[in-house]
Order: sequence, then C-alpha cells, then structure tokens
Amino acid sequence: MRENVLKSLASQATMDPEFLRRARNDLEGTLVQQGYHLTDEEMRLVDGLRQLTAGMSDEELARTLARDLEGRTGSPPARPVAPNWRGSGPARPTRPGG
Repeated sequence: MRENVLKSLASQATMDPEFLRRARNDLEGTLVQQGYHLTDEEMRLVDGLRQLTAGMSDEELARTLARDLEGRTGSPPARPVAPNWRGSGPARPTRPGG
C-alpha cells in the first residue's frame, strides 16, 4: 500500500471541501478525475473509510483526517546508530587487533 498516495488523498480531502463533497458522492469518478490511480487494496481501504464516516458531516470528516495527518507527519523514526569504538555500557566492541 502506498502511504504517500493515501496521505495525498487525505490531505486534498482536508484542504478542498469541494473535492471531499464530490468524493463522498462519487468516489471512483472523483479519484479518476483528480488523477488518483489506486490499487484494489487502497480503493477498498478508502471506500471502507467512506462508509464508516458516512454519518459525519464534511467538516467533521475533514477535521478527523487533519488530526490523523498531523499525527503522521512527525519526523521519521531515527535510524539505528552504528556502534563506535568507544561504545557505551557493558557490550563495548573490541578494537580490531586489540
């Protein structure tokens, strides 16, 4: 699943009320018109979300999507740091030839 495509879609729905309204009424047609080409799995996920949120107003849905996006836009997880020769703690690496 392409998270960047789903984030883009959610972002557009948050920022563009007309897009959100059209997507709620004609999901597939709106996505095609906007240039989104979702995989079957992505389409099932988006359609499932559309069905689960059908009782929400457009404003409520936009706020919910915005909160979710905000929670996912933090910095990426830190990459593990390669051990250095000084090391720390009891599991210090030994120097080659030492």
